[in-house]
Amino acid sequence: MRLNLIEHILINNPLRPMVQHLFEVRKLLHMGGRADNGHVLEIGCGSGAGIDLIFSAFGAATVDAFDLDPQVVGRALQRHPGNIGNVRLWVGNVRHIPVPDGWYDAVFNFGVLHHVQRWRSALDEIYRVLKPGGRFYCEEILKKYITHPVFRRLLYHPQHERFDLSELSTALGGAGFHVKETAELFDLYGWFVADKPSK
Repeated sequence: MRLNLIEHILINNPLRPMVQHLFEVRKLLHMGGRADNGHVLEIGCGSGAGIDLIFSAFGAATVDAFDLDPQVVGRALQRHPGNIGNVRLWVGNVRHIPVPDGWYDAVFNFGVLHHVQRWRSALDEIYRVLKPGGRFYCEEILKKYITHPVFRRLLYHPQHERFDLSELSTALGGAGFHVKETAELFDLYGWFVADKPSK
């Protein structure tokens, strides 16, 4: 799903990376630790600010990232030009990630799953591309926010089968993950760290 104008402004404004660093990244780092020297994936990369944070805060060696919207991938390519070295970017869909099984040490989601209609199949795909022992770092907007009468008028989000903290935790378990830790803020925002079991 692509963003409407208000969401574009919220996601692509200069304050977004600062908020992301102070709240989302700090919480996930506390819950799940670093991904030192890892080959990692960010789903829904937006303008590429998350890539910088994955390198600086989590210590990744390489970052692959994609977004459904070609316009924002273009912005990310301006931030990380050439698609060479330790960053690779493409236009893509979280339900069909074009890599072999067990490709990544970690996958990062900074508030993308709530945009996906069939989000459970996205969890299955994230599980597939993680190596055994790999870690999923996930920050999400929860059902109470999505279905609020004001926000549902301003922001276009799918309304069917949205999740709260418990429902997403259960779905992660159903996809095969071991949920290591969860946290929430006012039933509006949730943080999840989940591992793919080692074989």
